[in-house]
Amino acid sequence: LAQLDRRRRLELFAEVCDAVQHGHHKGVIHRDLKPENVLVGSSGRPKVIDFGVARVVDPDQEVESLRTRTGSVLGTLSYMSPEQLAGDARAVDARSDVYSLGVVLYRLCTGRLPFGADPMPIHQFARAVAEQAPRRPSEVDPTTPRDLELLILKALSREPARRYESAGALRDDVRRYLGGEAITARPPSVAYQMRVFARRNRAVVAA
Repeated sequence: LAQLDRRRRLELFAEVCDAVQHGHHKGVIHRDLKPENVLVGSSGRPKVIDFGVARVVDPDQEVESLRTRTGSVLGTLSYMSPEQLAGDARAVDARSDVYSLGVVLYRLCTGRLPFGADPMPIHQFARAVAEQAPRRPSEVDPTTPRDLELLILKALSREPARRYESAGALRDDVRRYLGGEAITARPPSVAYQMRVFARRNRAVVAA
């Protein structure tokens, strides 16, 4: 994929989002989305593979796969959402896969991971993901367009409620970007950024 131009990479990524969205419609949360689990065949169409740690939920009975249990951390560290890293299986839903897709997209566009590739203990990595913002894509690759950066950062929001609500919504914004249309991603408001600062610096704010 690194040999393809940015537009073609984004087109393939949108197709990956299609596949993930199809799984979500069937009640399957992948939980280990990463480049190694996406194959591009001779037809040029990508396929999502390896559902070994997937969570399968019956929308009527909320039945989970046997490999899911509270306190367990399943997935690949660099691509896991904050809620996955926290080990709360019940908090992991389709938006966790959206976060992982955001990491994949970040890497497709910059060639790097949002929180670096150096090995570190899981508790340190989890803290970094929970407390630090990823480096802006344009700081890694100055050619990254503003709208593309915004949609990547929306997918990588720490709070699930601030991410795209589904892989399909992420796909749609990627296709809007490719079509030169206005995207739905917007930068965080000043009020939101102040709330985040206050949560992280309670002592300073209290003073």
